[in-house]
Amino acid sequence: MSGLGQISSPTACRLIAKSVRVCGGIRLPTVGTSMVPAIHPGDVLSVQPVDPKDVSPGDIVVYAREQVLIVHRVVQTSADSSEPYLVTRGDRLRRDDMPIPAGEVLGRVVSIERKNRRVRVYPFSNRAGQALRLVLRRSERATSLFLRANALWNGLFSKGSVWQA
Repeated sequence: MSGLGQISSPTACRLIAKSVRVCGGIRLPTVGTSMVPAIHPGDVLSVQPVDPKDVSPGDIVVYAREQVLIVHRVVQTSADSSEPYLVTRGDRLRRDDMPIPAGEVLGRVVSIERKNRRVRVYPFSNRAGQALRLVLRRSERATSLFLRANALWNGLFSKGSVWQA
């Protein structure tokens, strides 16, 4: 499960929810690998409030469940029912999360910062991205290797690297 920081208290969750609503957004670091390859551990997410009616499949949202903030992708909405809800799932996870009432969504991820550079938030990936997610869903080892290779790649070609021309 991708969570934000090590936030697991009702007070912290309420404070973050209020900050999103009152301040118009918040930036939070992530932990966990359930959203790899879209979100990596250590990424900083910019979260802005969103009207649940404006959330659509493919959006990445933040919500609180059992006193933990969770960042997962929306896979289904039910805005037309009497009690709207969202179904979410981590990109690496095989099963959907339990439906959450739309009113419990704290915000939508609008940008991702990784190693001091902005990464685009894609609603859905191309075929190569989908194939990568399938491999990562099936193997913790593959996920670990992916993250290590990605870190190495970014280290080799980041600003100030000896490899940069």
